[in-house]
Amino acid sequence: MAAKKKTKTVTKKSAAKAATRRTGAKKRRKRAAAKGAAGAVAAPTGILLVNMIPKALSSETGQDSEPHLTVNPANPLQIVGTAFTPDPGGGVLAPVFLSADGGNSWTLNAIVPSAAGSATHDITTGFSGTSKKLYGSILRAPTSNLEFLRTSDPASAAPMSVLASRPDADQPFAHATTVKTGIDAGKERVYIGNNDFAGSGGHTATIDQSLNAGIAAPTFSTVRIEKRPTAGQDGPQIRPVSHPDGTVYAVFYRWRSLTGSFAANTLVITSADVVVVRDDKWGTGGYTALKDPGDGLAGRRVAQGVSFPFMRNGTAATGQQRLGGSVSIAVDPTNSSTVYMAWCDQQPGSILTLHVRRSTDRGITWSSADLLTIASATNAALAINNAGKVALLFQQFRGVQGNMRWVTRLRRTTDGINWDDLILANVPAATPIRVFDPYIGDYDHLVAQGKDFYGIFSANNTPDMANFPNGVKYQRVANFTSHRLLRTDGITVVEPSIDPFFFKVTE
Repeated sequence: MAAKKKTKTVTKKSAAKAATRRTGAKKRRKRAAAKGAAGAVAAPTGILLVNMIPKALSSETGQDSEPHLTVNPANPLQIVGTAFTPDPGGGVLAPVFLSADGGNSWTLNAIVPSAAGSATHDITTGFSGTSKKLYGSILRAPTSNLEFLRTSDPASAAPMSVLASRPDADQPFAHATTVKTGIDAGKERVYIGNNDFAGSGGHTATIDQSLNAGIAAPTFSTVRIEKRPTAGQDGPQIRPVSHPDGTVYAVFYRWRSLTGSFAANTLVITSADVVVVRDDKWGTGGYTALKDPGDGLAGRRVAQGVSFPFMRNGTAATGQQRLGGSVSIAVDPTNSSTVYMAWCDQQPGSILTLHVRRSTDRGITWSSADLLTIASATNAALAINNAGKVALLFQQFRGVQGNMRWVTRLRRTTDGINWDDLILANVPAATPIRVFDPYIGDYDHLVAQGKDFYGIFSANNTPDMANFPNGVKYQRVANFTSHRLLRTDGITVVEPSIDPFFFKVTE
């Protein structure tokens, strides 16, 4: 730059022309940004989006759906992701996705008990924050038995240990933590929400918990958090979350009435309540601390009489995605009185409608109106960072006939009123063709670590920057000019499929 100033004479006229060019370029950049954002606010800096399939597996075309993620509080560079991914070598252990560099790169490590050549049927994991200790909950192939797992190091080649096993449960959802203060400091707590069909009287919403999971042979107790009559069972989504002060919340659907048949893909939940429960003593109080003012029973009915389809198979009209509701809950890590909750029901003209509400008094009362109402959306996941910022991840079915899309979005707020909007992916909903259900998953996941948000979702993997308006990084071989996936030879074309994508938003 200094050399240019010595050799170039700048006149007033040329300076004016240069200023005009700069102004025009600035306006063009603003118009392009506005057009690319498709109504979203400008993307902030510090966004990392990574296709998690390793380069060595560039030829794979699996439906790697239903993803989950956990970040190690003791070392946020260490992250574990999961999806419906079988061992590429055909072994009896299913893999987890591992990152040791904060999500920039990923490898597979087959350590999860499974069946030869099979993924687990359901899988979620949670770092406790004690060293590298990782806990997990699975429906094990081929029996779909519910199993609770543990490893001292997910990067080790040793298979995860089975801590407990039983049949007849659905959609286990793991949450782990370590007590930081008090007489129990250092004890690891594990909470696994699941729909346990062994629950008597239709009280299937369950939390299995171990309050000292780090010992050699931990025990798990089973707590039925449903206290009301049901239509034979609760919904499969039971989502627990804890606060460092010992407060534990959970949210679930209480099914009240239904019609149709799951086998015939005609089942409709005609009436359900969205129920939040709370325990103030790490789960030792039976989750009865929160009473509903309407009937005095444990569990606050935040929404009553909602309805939605419960589909066995996805269809073109639902973007190939089966539907069955969606719930999520998050507690402010700096204030256990502040809790956000999301759920889905079905409103006219919408496959599912997502609602977000807030309580600032430990779940006793909730905002009377939605903080957000989002049409044709599912897979809600909430998280709150240590500055009180709330983030909502979801996937929305959008577009026009012949070009329907799955749009994955992250919306954030500091006050519950003003939300930004970040589009992570905008991909075709008709391709690839569904191989099994769920197409993209019955859930995705979002966590906060410190100020930052980490998340995972599954989506069509066509390498087209138009599908990822805020950028993306692929490990697998991909040509973003021809929009083709390739084998490691860089020549042979690989058909599009469903892949897990990791993202981090640095606040």
